[in-house]
This record gives sequence, C-alpha cells and structure tokens, in this order.
Amino acid sequence: MNGRKTGRPNQKNQSSTPRRSNVTRSPRRSSNSNFPLERLIRIERRKARNRAISLSIFVMAIMLVTMLLILSVMRQAKPSPRFIFIQTGTINQTIEGTALIIRDEISFASPSGGLLKPLAAEGSRVARGQKLAFVIPADRESQLADLQKCEDDIVRLQTELMNVGKGAGASAIFAESASALSPIINLIRTDVTKGTLTNISGYSSSIDVILEQRAAKLMTIDFRDARLTALEARRANLEKSLGLDAGTLYCQKPGIVSFRLDGLESSLGPERAETLTPAEYRELISAGSWRHLAAGPVNKDQPVLRISSSLRQFLVFLLPDASAGQFPVGEIRTIFIPGDALTIENCRIIRSEDTEAGTLLVFHTDRRIERLADFRTLRGELVVSSTTGMKVPVTALLNVDDPKKEADLMIVSGGYTRNCRVRILDQDREYAIIKAIETEEYRPEVSTILVANPDSIAVGEFIGD
Repeated sequence: MNGRKTGRPNQKNQSSTPRRSNVTRSPRRSSNSNFPLERLIRIERRKARNRAISLSIFVMAIMLVTMLLILSVMRQAKPSPRFIFIQTGTINQTIEGTALIIRDEISFASPSGGLLKPLAAEGSRVARGQKLAFVIPADRESQLADLQKCEDDIVRLQTELMNVGKGAGASAIFAESASALSPIINLIRTDVTKGTLTNISGYSSSIDVILEQRAAKLMTIDFRDARLTALEARRANLEKSLGLDAGTLYCQKPGIVSFRLDGLESSLGPERAETLTPAEYRELISAGSWRHLAAGPVNKDQPVLRISSSLRQFLVFLLPDASAGQFPVGEIRTIFIPGDALTIENCRIIRSEDTEAGTLLVFHTDRRIERLADFRTLRGELVVSSTTGMKVPVTALLNVDDPKKEADLMIVSGGYTRNCRVRILDQDREYAIIKAIETEEYRPEVSTILVANPDSIAVGEFIGD
C-alpha cells in the first residue's frame, strides 16, 4: 500500500515534469530564431555609428588643415616691417611749361639744284672755312655712283691689307671710327625700341661722314700696295671732277652744323628774346616744322643746312599759373626736361614780366647747346619753391589732417614702435618734409629709425635694442 502510494506520486512527478518542460521549450525556440536578425541590426547600427564618427573626424581634419593653410597664407601675405633712417632732404615744387628755343644761327642755301652730299656729321662742331657739303648736279649722278663704288673698293682693300699686317697705324684709325660710330648705333637702337625712325636719315648722314673722315685719315697711311694706289688716284680724279662742277658750301663762322631746318632760322634771332610778346610766342611754338635734307635732292637757293652758335641759347616760357615775383631777373635757375631726362643748369633769368596771358620768362644759358641743337620747343619744369628738412616717404604718414598739416608717424624708440604727431611742412607725390612737435612725448630727429610701412606692425611691439 505504502509502496504504491509512494510510487504514484513519483509517476505523477515524472509525468508532470516533461509537460512543464514542453511548455518552456517553445519560447526558447522563438528567441533562438530572432537572434540573427537582432545581431545584424546591431552590427548595422555599429557600422553606421562608426561611419558617422569617421566622417566627423574627416570633416574636422579638413577644417583644421584649411584653417592652417589660411593662417599660413595670411602670415605670408602680411608685409614685413621696413625700417629706414630719417635723413635731411629737399622737396621742390615745380611748374611745367613749353619752352621756345632761340639761337644765334645762320642758314646756308644751295647754290644750284642737284643732290646734296654732306661733308660734316650732324651735330658736329665745324670751323671757319671747313667744307660742309657738295651739291652735285643731276647730270653727274653716274660719276657719283662711280665715286661711291671706288670708295667701297678702297675700304675693302684697306681692311684686307690691315688684316695681313700692313699699314702701321690703320688699326688705331679703325678703332677711333668704331668708337665714334658707337653712340650713333645706340641712338638707333633706342629709336627702334621706341618705335620711331624719324631720325634715321640724320643717323645715316652722320655715319657716312664718319666713314669719310676715316677714309681721309687712312689716306695718310702707306699700305705699300699698287692696287690701293691706283684706286686712290681714281677717287681723286672723280672727286676733282665732281668738285669743279658742284657747288661747295663752306662754313662762314664756327659753330654746330645741322641739316635739320624748320624755316625760323632767319626770323628768330637772339634780338627777339628781348621783344617777344605772348601772342608771338604762341604763334612760333606751333609754326616750326622740321625738315631733314641730308643726302637728298635740293633746289637752287633752297636752305639746306644751318650753323648754330655754340656759345649761348635762349629759352622762353609763358606760364599762366606763376608770377614774376617768383622769378627775379638775374637769378640763376635749373630747368628740368623730364621727357629726355635732361637737366639744364646755369640758366640766368634775363626777362620776367607779368602779362594778361601769364608770366613771360626768358632764360639765357650756355649749357646743353649741342644736345638741344635739333629742338625748337621742349617741355620743361621750373622750380617755384624749395623746402629742406627731415624727408620721409608719404606712405609712412598716418591719419593725415590736411587743414592742420599734421600726421602720425611711427618711429622706433627704446626698441619699441611708438606713434608721434608731426607737422607737414611740404610734400609731393612721393615724399614729405616734416617737423617735430615739441609737445609730443616722442619726437623724431635726423637718423631716427622710421617704420616706412606702419600698417605692417602694431604700436608698442618690441623690435630690439
């Protein structure tokens, strides 16, 4: 009995236990079936989070690199401070005007019609009695061609003999002519660079004259060659034939020869400098028209060359914005020619008059006569006033007060950059003359270190002892 009783419960327990186990197995199967999906979701979320973090880091890195590049460019673009010493200088206030040039000159007319052959270089000094030019009749052109061919043959033969060691002293003559030709070649190159060939005929004439002078000097050299002797005899006969039939122009007074004429040589003499009126001045500065007649056909009684005195010339100005009081008679001034980078010193004022059209000024000078021999007018600058003092660049001035004529200046004092207020005495486009203000804490002096570009540095920065 007891055994059965005790056995049944065991059976019940055994039978009930698997039932409960069957009840609890079903949810475990469902959990196992959803686990791969949840794992995939977690993996995708982790990947998305990693991608977002990586992208954020990448963007931040790009921003950092960009910021560093910007700072580097700004640091390189910022100009470095430029320090200079304040020095004493002068500023000139100038006025510009057109100068009419009056010379003591005389023109020469052709004695007959024909071809003009210059015998003197353009702009050279000539002496009294010197041959200036031939005027060869038109029917002698064939003889002229023969003469030119003969001269070319002589030059070639002389060069050939000189290269083989004959003709002592010939090489020195060739070197002298080469040095005389060098300035003309430089002028030709300059004109070609500027794109103008208006003076090429004058250069050609000067080169021909230099070569003829070389040929004349080489005639004194004995090359000991029969061929050269025969050519020289033929040239002498041709020159004699042309000289007898041609009109020869001789220099009547020493001076500077020029084959450029403007038609004002006979009417514009030194006496006109004392009587010229503003109306005549305006007419004359627009009346001249240069003509170059070197080595060309000419007519009888046509002016072909002129001789200018090498002792003096006159420059006449008419200035509407000036007064005679600024240019006292007898004072010596300097005239600047900015277009040709020339300076004419020792210009004495011989006439200074106030007129309705402006101030009429006449200067007398003995400088730059040869250089200006082919000019009738030129643009010049005259100094009206001069101011001397501490000279600084205009770029160094800050907070300029035009009514008070004051500005700030950055200087170095005690190793630090300091600002000081200064008074502007005078200035032009590039520089200013300044004066220290006594009430300022920092006052500039000669040899004080100045910051030429104050925008590149701040006030109070340490520069060094």
